[in-house]
Amino acid sequence: VFHGSWSNKKKLDVFASRVSCVTSEFENIPSNVLDDMSKKTLVFPNSKTFKCAQFRDKEKSFASKAGFKVAKWYKIKSLKELFKYAEKLKYNAILKTNSLGYDGKGQYEIKSKNEIKEVWEKINFCDCILEEKISFKREISILYARSSNLTDSFFPISHNFHQNGILKKTIAPGKIDDKILNELKVLVKKLSDLFNLVGLLTVELFQLQDGTLIFNEIAPRPHNSYHWTIEGCEKSQFEILVRCLCGFPIKDVKNYGSWIMHNLIGEEINDLTDFINKQNHSYHIYGKKDVKDGRKMGHFTKKFNDFY
Repeated sequence: VFHGSWSNKKKLDVFASRVSCVTSEFENIPSNVLDDMSKKTLVFPNSKTFKCAQFRDKEKSFASKAGFKVAKWYKIKSLKELFKYAEKLKYNAILKTNSLGYDGKGQYEIKSKNEIKEVWEKINFCDCILEEKISFKREISILYARSSNLTDSFFPISHNFHQNGILKKTIAPGKIDDKILNELKVLVKKLSDLFNLVGLLTVELFQLQDGTLIFNEIAPRPHNSYHWTIEGCEKSQFEILVRCLCGFPIKDVKNYGSWIMHNLIGEEINDLTDFINKQNHSYHIYGKKDVKDGRKMGHFTKKFNDFY
């Protein structure tokens, strides 16, 4: 086990020299660290993929290039630009930090011209994007995996429910029209090709009332909306990731019935009495030292009758 700062190049070099491959459970590793490591060992997914996931404008540009529909958006670097483009979006927009935003952090809704100055002061970030607010029917995610031997696999769709910008629960497998699903898989593979992906890629999307899918964001790592696969699938997302890194063959993953996953957020971790007495629940407590509002402290899954 290595402990140290991202700026400790000597320790990072020693670490890279002692491993056959490097991967990550989160996106926000400094890009220069990934670039340096890739000169000494294999990095899966590669630094290009991680760098894209770190910046919303890069994500959206790559998604558009792959053929995804993307909500209207503008790069914002000043209050003047915010006034200009908020008007273009008819004050139906969300201002987001271009980087370092997750679980609802670093974003503010704009509903009127009068709110703009206050929102700009609150976000306190000079590199932002302004995104059209989408009226959607539901949120879904799809998980794709590609092994270093170039075999690949898809997991079933996850149907996601957020609360205050944080994933609260996931129902799986999510029902989706076969034609829409097949078209989605083609786009996901095209996006993965742009990255030369090896590893996992989760794509989060909004689905409109007419079935249209709108790209939201990516995560090149094990994803919260697929933690249900630990109990719910023949192979979990974590096992498939290891197989990808090792160059083992993979194929589409099948689920065992219908599942629901609930995140335990903040103080919920301190009141598990009602849950623990239910023997059909499977618990995963993350062991995080500090309990904070909005922080994911664990989750539980259970099998249940068809949601639909």
